[in-house]
Amino acid sequence: MTTLTPATAPASERPADEADEPAGAGASTTAAAPPRPAPFGAKVASRVFALLAVGALGFVGYLMLLSPLEQSSTQDVLYSQLRGPIAEAVPPYAGREQSADGTVMRSVPSIYADGEDTLIPAGAPIAVLEIPAIDLRQVVVEGTSSGDLEAGPGHRRDTVLPGQRGVSLIYGRATTFGGPFGGLPRLARGQDLTVVTFQGTFTYRVEGVRRAGDPLPDIQPVTAGGSRLTLVTAEGDNPLQPNRTVFVDALLRGDPQAAADRPRLIPPEEQSLASDRPALLPLVLWMQALVVVAVAIAWARVRWGRWETHLVGLPMMLAVLWFVYETGARLLPNLT
Repeated sequence: MTTLTPATAPASERPADEADEPAGAGASTTAAAPPRPAPFGAKVASRVFALLAVGALGFVGYLMLLSPLEQSSTQDVLYSQLRGPIAEAVPPYAGREQSADGTVMRSVPSIYADGEDTLIPAGAPIAVLEIPAIDLRQVVVEGTSSGDLEAGPGHRRDTVLPGQRGVSLIYGRATTFGGPFGGLPRLARGQDLTVVTFQGTFTYRVEGVRRAGDPLPDIQPVTAGGSRLTLVTAEGDNPLQPNRTVFVDALLRGDPQAAADRPRLIPPEEQSLASDRPALLPLVLWMQALVVVAVAIAWARVRWGRWETHLVGLPMMLAVLWFVYETGARLLPNLT
C-alpha cells in the first residue's frame, strides 16, 4: 500500500497550517528587488539644470545685494585717483603744452593718458558730486554706457563738463549698483548741489524735477552765458525695467568756466535707457564657460563624491558666475 507524504497528500488531508497559501502571498514575503539606478547621463543633466537655475536666481541677488558693494569699492578707487589731480588743479582736457621750439609736453595725469590731446577717456573720473538733500556724494566718471555707470554717475560726453558754460548732463542708476540717483525725484526747487572739478567748486541751485514729455526749462539763462546741470535717471513700477526718465535741472550760482573740446557724437549705448550691446559677445563666452564648469562639477560629483567636488568646484563656479553677472548687468538699461 502506497503511503502519501504531506507534500503529496491531497490538500483536503493536509494539516490546516500546511494548506495552500493564497495566490501572491509568497511574493509578499520575498524581498523587493532593488530599484534600478538612474542612468549616469540623467544624473549629470539634472545637476547641470539645478546649478543653472540657482545661477539665474543668483543674478537678482547680485544686482540687489552685491552690486552696491562692488560700486562702493570702485568709488573708493576712483576717488584715490581723482583727488591728486584735483588738488594740483591739473585739468585732463588741457591736453597738451607746446614749448617755443615746437616740442609737445603732455601735462595730463596718467589716468587720462588715452593717446588723445583733448578728449577724456571713457570711465575716467572727472568730478565729485555732492547733494546734501539726499545724502549723496559720488565720483562722476566720463561716459554714460551701462558699463560706465556701474562705477558711478557718468557725464554724457557730448555735453560740456560741469561748471563750464552751457548744458552738462550727468546720468546715474536708480536701483542697481548702489542706485546713486534713486533719490533724485525727492529733490525740490531751491535746494543746492555741489560739483568739484579741476576748475574749482561749483554750486548749482535746483530749478525743478521733470519727466519725459514735460516742458523743457528756459534756455535763456544758458544762452546768456550761464551753466545748467541736468541730472538724469529713471523710474518705473518694476525697478529692473524702468520706463520713465526723470530729469533734475539746476542752474549755476556764479560764473562758469570756458568749455573744453568734446565729441560731437556718442555711441548708441551711451543714450538714455540704452543697453551696452558690445557686452553681448563677452556674455556668450562667459555663459559657455559657465556651462563647461557646471558639467564638470556634475560629472565630478557623480564620480568623486559630494564634498571633494564642492571643495574644488564651488570656487570656480562662483568666479565664473561673478563675471557672467557683471557682464549680463551691462545689457540692462544704463539708468536701471
